[in-house]
Amino acid sequence: MSGPSKRDPSLTIWDFALAFYAQDGVEADCLTAQDRYGLDVTYLIFALYRARLGQGFEATDTQHLAQKLTRQLVTPARQRRRALKSKPQTEAPALVAEIRVQLLAAELASEQTILQILHLSEIKGQPLNGYDGLIQCVRAAHVPLDAALDALLKRLAHAGQSV
Repeated sequence: MSGPSKRDPSLTIWDFALAFYAQDGVEADCLTAQDRYGLDVTYLIFALYRARLGQGFEATDTQHLAQKLTRQLVTPARQRRRALKSKPQTEAPALVAEIRVQLLAAELASEQTILQILHLSEIKGQPLNGYDGLIQCVRAAHVPLDAALDALLKRLAHAGQSV
């Protein structure tokens, strides 16, 4: 039996996030959106999931909530994990590698929680297609839209429609 189909209402926001992120090129685009443009990937995934359901959201309120939760839950684990990766350990590298795996697991669990909180929030707005929802995310985050970011958002919107 395959996973939930696009029309299957049992596809949770986390199932959607995993299927979305597993597509070719999505991980790289998400990391670019995060590291180059400062966009919160959980916020973008939330917008795409809402578009899939035909539900809207208020971009500014959602962005503030996502940013707050990410700062509290994800950022500390991510910073520690990246610091351990960027500075090779000469003593007990296998133990340090295991800590990095544990930090990644904590980071993913935090992102799952954030997606669930965002989706359960009573944040309503006009339904948007995936691309327009992502554009609203960019505007709410006050990120300038350049040609490279626009192309990236179009790729992410297309990938969101494929789930």
